[in-house]
Amino acid sequence: MSARHAFLMWSRETLDRRIAIIRNYQAELVSHRRELAELISQEVGKPLWESDSEVGAMIGKIDISIDAYYHRTGEIELSASPRTRVRHRPHGVMAVLGPFNFPGHLPNGHVVPALIAGNTVVFKPSDYTPMVGLFMGALLEKAGVPK
Repeated sequence: MSARHAFLMWSRETLDRRIAIIRNYQAELVSHRRELAELISQEVGKPLWESDSEVGAMIGKIDISIDAYYHRTGEIELSASPRTRVRHRPHGVMAVLGPFNFPGHLPNGHVVPALIAGNTVVFKPSDYTPMVGLFMGALLEKAGVPK
């Protein structure tokens, strides 16, 4: 219910504001890179260098997602008719289920684009990696994403 309630506010935020908040999230990931990598390593059993690479991919996904948003969305007037336009609007509440093997990178790859587009997200991490999911949620909230 809270994701639906937050959707009303979040979807009305300007794109610039949503991107600024996602950039804050990126800064939080950078600031807490080591801590998140250690958490992934502990919960999944990956070597620390591999977990650190996963966090690096999470950080990089921010720029990729922002760039993709600008290339794939917006308002387009089709040349066939001056009255024909394509508009992109938020859909609502998105569900993201986190896997065990890449508990940060794979859900992050769905959460970030959904938030940029004005959707809200209910994220259910893997039962095997709940602390990674909690940590990601805390960083998103600290960055300014509504609870």
